[in-house]
Amino acid sequence: MAKKQIHPQAEALLEAHIAYTIERLSGKPLQHLLETEIDHALADAEKITLNEAVTRDMIKDTVRVYAVELELSGAIPELVGDIARSLYTNPVHEITTLNELLPDGIFAEFVDKILEMRELREWIVHEAVANPVYSALVSDVVLEGVRDYAQHNASRARQIPGAAQAVRLGQSLLGAALPAIEESLEENLRKYIRKSLQNILNRSESFLLDHFNEDMIRELAFGVWDMIKERPVADFKNAVTSLDVEEIFVIAYEAWRELRLTPFYSAMIDNGIDSFFDKYGDSSLRELLDEMGITRDIALREAMRFAPPVLAMLKKKKLLEPVIRRNLEGFYQSAAVTRILDPKTAG
Repeated sequence: MAKKQIHPQAEALLEAHIAYTIERLSGKPLQHLLETEIDHALADAEKITLNEAVTRDMIKDTVRVYAVELELSGAIPELVGDIARSLYTNPVHEITTLNELLPDGIFAEFVDKILEMRELREWIVHEAVANPVYSALVSDVVLEGVRDYAQHNASRARQIPGAAQAVRLGQSLLGAALPAIEESLEENLRKYIRKSLQNILNRSESFLLDHFNEDMIRELAFGVWDMIKERPVADFKNAVTSLDVEEIFVIAYEAWRELRLTPFYSAMIDNGIDSFFDKYGDSSLRELLDEMGITRDIALREAMRFAPPVLAMLKKKKLLEPVIRRNLEGFYQSAAVTRILDPKTAG
């Protein structure tokens, strides 16, 4: 494509404009530029509400693209796996105690909050007791208890003088019939336990609720915490291998991929965005920034953290000037500029 003609004076202005812009994007001029633009941006933000800046539907569409529709490449799980391995082997685990991660005051607040959730605790106990697995466990425990009791008493009976001879005599008389009698007794015992099971389960639930009350749970929680809080994180990390961490991530990632396709997932996202707009929609962007804790100093600090090194790198690689030129050249090549500089030629 042939290069578009440019008026000589326009070309001189273009070069001066590019040089001026590059100068402003380095050193003290850059800091002054950022301060000025941030101050103007914050002042303008006071005049614009969130609803005026964007709509909730715009945000929902964007979130849906990245949270639901975007298909992550295989490199993402692999990267996270690499990060997980690196975190797992970090030596900081050896010198950091649980108490440093979770101070006593915060732990106490967690425990108190859990204790406030009495209805949830009672529901968990009830559902656990009503579970068939729990019922089978209780049946087996009761049956084994009766067996042990019978065997223990039989052992004690053999210690009585003459009892052992009587037992041997009884076994010889019963002979082959003894296994059938034992099987019949055990079956009858199982039937009796099944009949009494509901009453046993009800007593079990009452026992758990009565004994695992607020005071008991608090005492148990703080007792365990006092024993482990000064131990390094590495003591607990050793119970889980690096491979375990990676596999847990893979399972969680696959679960998330399935979840993101469900109506529930989308409904929760939409509901969260609606709640945010319901609260902040009529607030100015400046008020929103203040609510988020983003002050002028923070904005300027982060701008100065990234802008100078990035611009310096682009300038060093001779990439900054072409960017500026591409954005200005079209204007200086335009007929409007030519008419201003040389009305007779343009006409």
